[in-house]
Amino acid sequence: MTVDTKTGPSVRARIASVGPMPLLAALVAVDLALVVTSVVRLVTAGPDDGDPWLLETDRGVAEFAGYAQQAALVVLLLALCRLTGHLVWVAYALVFLGALADDYLRLHESKGAWLAEQLSQDLWFPADGFLGLRANDLGEMIVWGLLGVVPILAAILLHRRSDGWNRRASLGMAALLGAYVFFGAVLDQVHVLFLGSWLGDVVGTLEDGGELLVLSASVGYVVGRLLAAGRHRTPQLPESTPVPEAVMAPGR
Repeated sequence: MTVDTKTGPSVRARIASVGPMPLLAALVAVDLALVVTSVVRLVTAGPDDGDPWLLETDRGVAEFAGYAQQAALVVLLLALCRLTGHLVWVAYALVFLGALADDYLRLHESKGAWLAEQLSQDLWFPADGFLGLRANDLGEMIVWGLLGVVPILAAILLHRRSDGWNRRASLGMAALLGAYVFFGAVLDQVHVLFLGSWLGDVVGTLEDGGELLVLSASVGYVVGRLLAAGRHRTPQLPESTPVPEAVMAPGR
């Protein structure tokens, strides 16, 4: 009778392989709860800039949830850099740190307003906007771009210098970052075109809800990469490896 002496994956490997899924499920559940609450409030009470449960409210519940996710991403990405030794993760951390600073300090709004004033005074730009784009919107886009262009260029360059594993992981992170830019920048400008209408509320919900979901997916993704990198670095001796015996000198 042949006895199979092979053992299955260790408990640590089993936990690591499914670890991100409960985390991701919990984060997405919170996001969906915030989205549903916001939609219900919009339908029953209408838009209210002071309602903390609306996704679009400044310093509202959803916005602080986004701050927490951005801060967590910065810490997790720096930890991944420390674990792998590849600086591409620092570049990604700087992207989300810039996004956190921009959102919390309202950089693209305050500095964008200053740029809008310069556009109106020193450059030709219609007072009523151009193709639905106001000078203020253009100023915000320029500030947002300046905040992100340096770390994104650094991420591209450092991605090319990474090894195979980190390059593959970086591609996944780049896809999530692209989705984040789509919801945070592209849909934001589409939202401007429909402000004050029910369609504007729909686009605003898609914009802010999409940002939260992408941030949650990013947190789960980076946690998964951390677990995978930790398993890859953990040295494991085969069970059949003999333990070297001490060599005694003759006559001793």
